Amino acid sequence: MQSQSAGFPLRKMENPAILGDDTEGKQGTYNGKKNRRRGALPPGGRRPSRHPRTPVRYSPGGTGCPAIEQAIEQLYHGQNEESFWALMGALNYALELETHVLVPLQTAPGTPPTPAPWAENPVPQQKARGLALWTLKNKDRTWLPLFTSSAAACVDRSTAARPMADYTLQDAMELVLDAPDIDGVVIDPWGHSATLDEALLNGLLHAGHNPEEPGDEEVEAGREAARAGDWRMAADHYDEAAQQGNAMGLSLLADCLYRGRGEMQNKTEARRMWRTAADHGEVLAMLSLGEDCAARGEAGKALLYYRKARQTAQSMPDIEYTPRICLRLAQAETRYVSAQKAMALAAEAAQGFAILAREKEPDAAELQAEAEQLLRELTDPKPRNTAYNIDSLQLD
Repeated sequence: MQSQSAGFPLRKMENPAILGDDTEGKQGTYNGKKNRRRGALPPGGRRPSRHPRTPVRYSPGGTGCPAIEQAIEQLYHGQNEESFWALMGALNYALELETHVLVPLQTAPGTPPTPAPWAENPVPQQKARGLALWTLKNKDRTWLPLFTSSAAACVDRSTAARPMADYTLQDAMELVLDAPDIDGVVIDPWGHSATLDEALLNGLLHAGHNPEEPGDEEVEAGREAARAGDWRMAADHYDEAAQQGNAMGLSLLADCLYRGRGEMQNKTEARRMWRTAADHGEVLAMLSLGEDCAARGEAGKALLYYRKARQTAQSMPDIEYTPRICLRLAQAETRYVSAQKAMALAAEAAQGFAILAREKEPDAAELQAEAEQLLRELTDPKPRNTAYNIDSLQLD
């Protein structure tokens, strides 16, 4: 379900998506790198707790949007075309996940800035429609701030006590495109920030997805057949895609062989095909190899495959495989290191699988149940021991 990003205009700037200094809001001038208050919470949510007691949600008040936050951090340091496109990939993924953001609202003139739990209890989108938006000005241009987390909104006094509306990222972008007096959005303006003008917003929201590689059309036809439950036809389409050199088609055909869906079950051949697809950079094959290792009790080897999948997919997250990466890493590694981080991964996975299940993607409902079960387990942590020494392991 990747969105094609070839239509995005790349602006030649020192950093094509970083907001400059000396920006003015309704409360005065600020410098995006210097106004972090001492003791403020880190982006992404609450202070970490070793033993969280309530499950977090994929939301501004819970996990924030790690994909966007990490991509902005990389863009800020890299300031190159590669990091710019990584940010575009993260934004595409956030749109696929139906990510929510906080949008600041204007208050009545003379209203004193008193503390209020607006960031934690934002105005629902339906009730916020028609309310005046609070904007920032920079070099004669007007930007609408979008906050990926309540913590990011509370860093500066000008928004810490300001009413916030809860919008989906897509609706917030469309809101700007419909507003003639707003030039774009600035994401998390009080720290490392990114600006997206109307051209970039239009590219993100309206770029189509056309087949790019030989066999892509056959893969999509196979997916349609799989969603309809016709595994024989799905396997035939995947086979045709694989014969055209399509690594995803080969990986999905291996899935059919491994599970006996539309093909006679042959796990040995499926593993061989997964390894070939993984050698060509196919993330789904790496995940399947890891899951096969886990099923055979080779937990450490499974973790290495999951790590390899994460590294390969890092610059281009996608709802097709990133929720699975989040879930498997949370199960195999992160839960032993940080329950809070594991909950964030599981919450992101549950969000992605819920959307895929709604679209009738095979196995999505079962994976969603796994993610939600992990969230429940992490609310009542019990001592667990790893069954392997990761430093002594390597992949074949």
